[in-house]
Formats: sequence, C-alpha cells, structure tokens
Amino acid sequence: MKRETEKLLLSVVGDEIFLPVVTAFVEKAAFCFGLGSDESLRLTLAAEEVFMHLCRKANRSGGRLQIACSNGGYFAQAVFSLPSEAFDLEAFNITASIAFDDDAALDSMGLVIASRSVDRFLLDREKGGGLELMLVKEKSYSPLPPEVEAAVAAPLSKTILRPPAPEELKFISRLALSYYDAGGLSDILLHPGRLADMMAAGEYACLAAVGGEGQIGGAIFWRNLGEKMVECFGPYIFNQPLASSISEELLDGCIGSVARTSAVGIVNVGPPPQFPERRFELLGTFDAYGPDGSSTAVEAWFRMLREDMGATVWVHPDLEVFIRREYAKLVLPREIRLERPSGETVPRHSVLCAEFDRPRGRVTLRPMWPGADEAENIGRHLKLMKSEKIPNIHFAVDLGHAWQTLFIPGLLAQGFEPRFVLPYAGKADVVVFQYGGKRP
Repeated sequence: MKRETEKLLLSVVGDEIFLPVVTAFVEKAAFCFGLGSDESLRLTLAAEEVFMHLCRKANRSGGRLQIACSNGGYFAQAVFSLPSEAFDLEAFNITASIAFDDDAALDSMGLVIASRSVDRFLLDREKGGGLELMLVKEKSYSPLPPEVEAAVAAPLSKTILRPPAPEELKFISRLALSYYDAGGLSDILLHPGRLADMMAAGEYACLAAVGGEGQIGGAIFWRNLGEKMVECFGPYIFNQPLASSISEELLDGCIGSVARTSAVGIVNVGPPPQFPERRFELLGTFDAYGPDGSSTAVEAWFRMLREDMGATVWVHPDLEVFIRREYAKLVLPREIRLERPSGETVPRHSVLCAEFDRPRGRVTLRPMWPGADEAENIGRHLKLMKSEKIPNIHFAVDLGHAWQTLFIPGLLAQGFEPRFVLPYAGKADVVVFQYGGKRP
C-alpha cells in the first residue's frame, strides 16, 4: 500500500520579488526529502525558471500561486497550481530549441531549462479550469557494478511466500541480473537502491518464494496502473527445476493479494518465459528490436479479477474499427463515443512527454497537452528518436481523455500502428501504438 506522502505547501504572490522565498522553499524541501545536493539544485533551478516565467507571462495580475513539494520516497516533486491561459507549454517538449534571434522564443528559454533539469514532468487540468505542472526529480542511484560477483540460488524443494526484507530486495536484484538478461527485466531491478526505496514508499509490492534457511527461489512484483488496474512483473525464477511450481505459486500469491483490493484486473507486458500463460488472455504483441536489427515478439497478457461494469471511452473515427474489434475479442463492455475536431479553438502547441527505457532501446511517448500542431509534433519527436538510434518507439493514448484522440490521425499518418488495448491503464483504457514493426 502506498504510504501517505509528505507534503509542504507555499502560497505566494506571483511577483519576482518573492523568487528567493520560492527557491529556498523548494531546495530545502528537496534536501529534507532525501535528494542529494546536485538533484536538489536541479529541481530548484526548474522551479525558479517556472516561477519567473509565470511572473512575466502568465500571472501579470500578480495573483497568488501555490507550490507544493512532496516526497515520493525515491523522488521529490514540486507542483505548481496555475492558470492555463496565456501559458504556451511548447518548451516542455524534448524537441524544443531556442532561436536566439527570435525575441519571442527567448521568452521561453527558462521553460526549456526547466524541462531539461528534471527527470520528468506531468501536466494535469484541474476541475476549476486551471493547470497543475508537476516537476519530478529522482534520487541518484548506482547500478550494480559489473565486477560484482553473480548471486547464486540453490534449487528448493519447499518454499513459503512472504514479502522480502529490504536487504533481500537488493539481493533479488542481484539474482535477477545473474539469471536473466538485463534487456528482459523490468527496469526496477536494475538499480537495487532505487528498488528498495520504491518498495518502502509503497510504489510496488513484492512476494518472494523463500526456503527454510532463507534461500530465495523466485519473486514477483506489482504496482497500480491507473485506478482500477494492476501491472505485475515476473514471476522471476532463480535456478529452480523445470518441474518446480514456484512460478504458479508466486502468480497465485500476487492474484490473491490484488483480489483483496479494488482493482478489477491484472496486466503483464513482456513476462519472462516461466509466466503461466493459461491463466491470462492475450491482449496482443509488439516487436522488440535489438541493436543488430533482430526482433522478437513481446506479448501483453490480461486477467479480469471481477465483473467489469463498463466504461466510457473516446475514440477518433480513424481508430473505430480497431477498437471495436479489440473490445469484441476481450468482451469488454464499453460505451464508445466518437470524437473529432469540430473547429473549436485549441492551444497553438501540443506537448508530449518521453519515457525512456535505455536498456531495451525503447521510448514511450504520451500526450501531455493538446495543440494544433499534433501531427508536426509527433514528427519532430520521431525524427529525434531516429537520430538517437532508438529502435523501439511507442505511443500511448488514454481513451478516457477526449482531447488525446486528436493525436490519432497524426500517429497513423506518421506510420504508427495500434497494437493492443490495456484495459483501465489510465483514466480509462490505453491504446499502445508502435512505430513501424511487423503487423500482428
């Protein structure tokens, strides 16, 4: 269960004279929440640039701004509650650049600096019509050095399932890297210290299969994905006989734990070979490309835990045939509402965030803000990812937000293909697109 977040609030007049108050607040909060001096300064720099931009451009009337700093266990974040009008967010795109001979563009330089100073950002519309801008900076963690001796697991005839202790979590990371290729593991297992902090913060849950002397034969992890869905990782099995039932036991333990919550189902994207597929339905696949151009099919699996009472989704007409086919295959009750632009005014520039998975050579793009340049923005991001030689480019669209459907024509025009639907993975279902690849 996710622990209660430590949070500090600052309400300040949007005037540059209060900049020292804002920077001191964010820096001291980040340091108290466990960030190192460099990470604290980077989050402070991002907050400084956002506050100054708001004072100059989006809050000229001098109204009050609220800033909340919170502790996520393995990260700290600063959240600005602000009006959305007269606030062009284009600079938060990873593709944004500044033309130094353009005075208007120079005004956004601070936002470009802010977006590059943090690990990720989120934009969210508030019910009152305002905007929440979340700046997130993670703690710095070291991966396991290559010279560390591989961990060894012994075959076990009998095990019990229990949550691992913090020191056992770090050992599970070593075991996973000893018995699996890093490219096939969830990235949470690549940094043992980060995994321990994530577990302590309640971001993930875990069960380990443990022998009578404390030996570890396997483990499974899971986390909330949206409000109604859980994503599990594993089960990972360490040097156990082929006839071992540990994989089934771990998955049963995960399902039993999740069934006691309000979640309606479980998904697993890219499970290891020991995954008991017969308990799940296949959602679909995407192609995973290696640096040498080779490809393997990655499967996404789904299991419903209780009756699906249905949901409303927004779909662009260009995607209607695919969506209806997927819902018929999965027998998911949905009210499908077709949505397309009708001449209404939209912001000039859209915003995408990029989630990188460097060990797998993968990036997932997500819409953060609508704009009239959706297709062009997708093209700019695609060009950048190609220049960085990232072979696996994905795009996720949340059908719970009508405005996100506006990106679909641009995605299809740029060569993205819808591969499968993740039920309840966001506000509603999420459609996963892949650029290029082999059609299923």
